[in-house]
Amino acid sequence: MKQKDIFAIILRRNQESLLSAIEGLSHLEMFLQLPGEGNCTNWILGHIASYRDGMLVDSGLSSYMQPDEVQMYAGGSSPIKAGDICVDCARLTELIDITFSDLMYWLENENDGLRQAPVGNRKDNIGYSGVCSTLTEHFAQNIGHESIHVGELNPLRELALERRK
Repeated sequence: MKQKDIFAIILRRNQESLLSAIEGLSHLEMFLQLPGEGNCTNWILGHIASYRDGMLVDSGLSSYMQPDEVQMYAGGSSPIKAGDICVDCARLTELIDITFSDLMYWLENENDGLRQAPVGNRKDNIGYSGVCSTLTEHFAQNIGHESIHVGELNPLRELALERRK
């Protein structure tokens, strides 16, 4: 199996799990946090969208996120709580969908593009490809990282549903 097919399978599973975890949640429910310093759903969505956006840029495709949006959800950024300035959850969901679609299209149509060096401006895409010499490394790192954050969404969904009772 080709590397691009493996990436596509994982991205597809992540997307399905992510959409299932946020289905029917209200805007306010996306700011719930588990005890401790866990991430809220809004931050997780923005974080995943920003990393996917960086993968697009580094693949030579267009960015969908504004620099201030990327900064808000970059690795090491401050937690987001209800009432904080942040990107609306509807916009984040849209970014999740369009970045997924573009990444899938690129993976389905690339011809050895994963072997190329990332082409994005690392200065503008904080946290993206600074340590990767090929797109294969970049995609592997980011898709693995994304999978961890997708796994955080189900407990947050359970918390939201429990609070509804």
